Amino acid sequence: MKTSKLLIVLIMIFVLGKIMQAQSPKFDSRTLETYLKVIHHNKGFNGEILISNGHDIIFQKSIGMASFENDIQLENGAKYRIASITKTFTGTLIAIAQEEQKLNVHDRVNDYLIALSPKFKDITILQLLKHSSGLPHNEGIKDYWQIKSKLQMTPEQVIKEINGLDLLFEPGSKMKYSSLGYYLLVSILENVYKSNFEVILQDKILSKLQMKETNVADNLKILPKMTSGYHLIKDDSLVVAPYRNYSLLKGAGDLYATSYDLLKWNNSFYSNTLLTQKTQDIIFEKSDHAIAKNGDHYGYGWYLNSDTPKSYYHGGGTWGYSTFTSMYPDSQTSIIILSNISALPISSIALDVEKIVFGKPFRLPSIKEVSKKPEYMSMYSGKFIADGNQMILSIINFENRLYAKLGRNPPFEIYPKTNHRFYGKKVDVEFTFEMNETNLVTGLLANGMGKSLQFKKADN
Repeated sequence: MKTSKLLIVLIMIFVLGKIMQAQSPKFDSRTLETYLKVIHHNKGFNGEILISNGHDIIFQKSIGMASFENDIQLENGAKYRIASITKTFTGTLIAIAQEEQKLNVHDRVNDYLIALSPKFKDITILQLLKHSSGLPHNEGIKDYWQIKSKLQMTPEQVIKEINGLDLLFEPGSKMKYSSLGYYLLVSILENVYKSNFEVILQDKILSKLQMKETNVADNLKILPKMTSGYHLIKDDSLVVAPYRNYSLLKGAGDLYATSYDLLKWNNSFYSNTLLTQKTQDIIFEKSDHAIAKNGDHYGYGWYLNSDTPKSYYHGGGTWGYSTFTSMYPDSQTSIIILSNISALPISSIALDVEKIVFGKPFRLPSIKEVSKKPEYMSMYSGKFIADGNQMILSIINFENRLYAKLGRNPPFEIYPKTNHRFYGKKVDVEFTFEMNETNLVTGLLANGMGKSLQFKKADN
């Protein structure tokens, strides 16, 4: 009888192993290494990519410089500001607090923050978690980028700024990404634990997972192996990233980490190290009122992608840094991308990496060589209207350089590729201008992200 039971257990282990093996990614690491070189050249990517299957790192490589001024090459395991990936930690801390009966996510926020204006009385903790509170993002604060993003602000000053805002919609009715909501979540945590965010984070997560290279990034503290941050400007040259103070981003974007620590973080969800499975199911639970523009849902600090393979992910962007982490629970795979360059198309890069890792259809881009600029770049400038008159694309000539601007999005420079064809480095798009018999531009075809759009010139 014991022999039969043992045989059944062995068969189950064998079958489970085969299932996990079938789901595990199998890819040519040389393709990913080539891709890394291409985006380093074409898009200015400077950083590290780590791929793992559970605890096993199956790809890891860094490219570029940790410090251009000091001529220091990037090495694996360097520290980066992780920006909004911070929200994944705050979401889990709220879940832990609920497990410990310190709070209930259906409670009203004003019950915990008495200084918060009564006009926010209908907002719940859950709505802050899922960005469905109606609070604006940081730029909703007056003079945020020009002045207040550079100031060291006290909690009282931040609450005063938030109290001066108006809700964008009725709480719980839709989703609008808001880092201010995550600031309030941490304020609630500090209230119920009677401690500050850094101590709570260390006690509840970092020390338990041995994440020794992750913490709150103090603006004044110099950290060993911390990468310098740089920003791509309009001519695709690098400048030292502008200063930003992170006091207003507490719990929303103020952490630094290494790829190794983020791997420990991802793996903790696979092994239920911090939370029960029931609580993890709640963290990754979908909501009809927490759906982003790309169609993905939002949980407790994570985007939830239900496509194949299913994933939980979050990106981050701040002055000097572009970051991304994703978990694939069915195969216990992690993709971690860290860069010390801002203004990179990190979501597009992450999608390409996912295609390579999971063997999806993917065409490896080639290294783009910039052709000689046409003498008269102004011939391409003008306004272009897409079929159906729903989108307006402006092609702008400035000092014999061309810039593309779609709607209210910021402009980006485009570069000549071949005759009447241009491409973007920061944005993965290619424009082919259409000419008439007198060599005047009549329209253009835009190709990017697997889509094509036809535009007609508006002033013809």
